[in-house]
Amino acid sequence: MNPADTLEWSGLKLDGNTAVLGIIGDPVAQVKAPLPLTQLLQRRGINAVLVPLHVPAAGVAPLLQALLAVRNVAGIVVTVPHKQRVAGLPIDTLRAAREAQAVNVVRRAGDGWQGDLLDGAGFLAGLVRNGFDVKGRSVGLAGAGGAGNAIAFALAAAGAASIDVRDADASKRADLVDRLRALGYTAGEWDAASPRDLLVNATPAGMREGDALPIAPEAIRAGHTVAEVIMEPHTTPLLALAQQRGARTVHGRHMMDEQLERMADFFAEALR
Repeated sequence: MNPADTLEWSGLKLDGNTAVLGIIGDPVAQVKAPLPLTQLLQRRGINAVLVPLHVPAAGVAPLLQALLAVRNVAGIVVTVPHKQRVAGLPIDTLRAAREAQAVNVVRRAGDGWQGDLLDGAGFLAGLVRNGFDVKGRSVGLAGAGGAGNAIAFALAAAGAASIDVRDADASKRADLVDRLRALGYTAGEWDAASPRDLLVNATPAGMREGDALPIAPEAIRAGHTVAEVIMEPHTTPLLALAQQRGARTVHGRHMMDEQLERMADFFAEALR
């Protein structure tokens, strides 16, 4: 192959003018966003690529600080388990990120970073696309981490009648419940065995073979809806059980698909 100023393959573009976005997590091998978000940006005429970066917790703050010196790094997608950690850094945050105290996207803004949280909006849009109207429904939410916070506030704002939460970390669960109540929403503790109209797994449980179910089987009823944030495997043991019991299921991929357009919009401002 002869050298060229621009290398293109499968319709993608990579050259000296390419802006770089990273996606940070620990682990990161399971992420699905790099190729579809890169394709979406380039279809919009934006010369950018998204690459995975495996970063342990202790490396998050120094990495973001160091990347400010790399002028063609335009932003970062943040995944498990770093969303709340990034929200605690000295960066500018938009409303959804402030309410949920979690960040899943940051973009270059002047001499620093600006962060937002798109998980909740993406999750809610995925439910709507699958025919579920959250208004007036009871919600059982497993997980009070970054994704759980985002989903809780999005569902509450969309009119959920109640949002009950469980988490292995009692202080995280109590903090989320308290912040929901402070904004006037109905929220409480959930034992994960009680039925709800909508059951949500916002934990990593189900990513690895042998993980315990994040929601007890007796909570899953025919006609109810069980939704995942996990994208790999596509059908987690929780969703497989829900299907067997006659519940409607919403896969984690729906949340990501709905987020991609929102991510592209968010980063476009830093990439123009």
